[in-house]
Amino acid sequence: MVIMARARIPGLTQDTSGDLDEHWMATGRRDDQALPVTVLARWRWYKSASRRDRYSYYLMEMITVIVSAAVPVAAAAHLSSTIVATLGAIVLIATGFRTTFGLHENWVEHSQVGYAIEREAALFLVASPPYDAVDAAQLLVVRVEGLADEGGQRWTRRRMGVDHAQQAAKGPRTTNNPL
Repeated sequence: MVIMARARIPGLTQDTSGDLDEHWMATGRRDDQALPVTVLARWRWYKSASRRDRYSYYLMEMITVIVSAAVPVAAAAHLSSTIVATLGAIVLIATGFRTTFGLHENWVEHSQVGYAIEREAALFLVASPPYDAVDAAQLLVVRVEGLADEGGQRWTRRRMGVDHAQQAAKGPRTTNNPL
């Protein structure tokens, strides 16, 4: 028997602004059993990370746009060159944070993994294949852990790309070691 307390169907309604404890993932039941704890923990982490990344990305974008617009205004108002330069530096720093930390990419990645976990949970809750067998809860945990692992590997590859690009920009490493 499948019970989805205050069910919200993914794709038909959006519930990303409220408390995660009231989301259908947290309240959904299959045979009077909640989703496995590890599945809920992974989902909560990805939902929280997605929100954090989205807010950080939006904040950096707003800072960049607002301060960029202030640069010509400050110059036209004949403010000191120190103020104009400081505004330009703020734009550069905000852009650097956004790109170095991959805020947009992290937001997209974490959102995609979170929604993929929701998809697997929805299939599990209604006993749809491949979750129509006796070992359905175990399979759900394995598949969700696989999604999290793939997401972590993609993040690592992106970070490695950024780190390699930064190293290349610094130039070749030199050592004083004669060997």
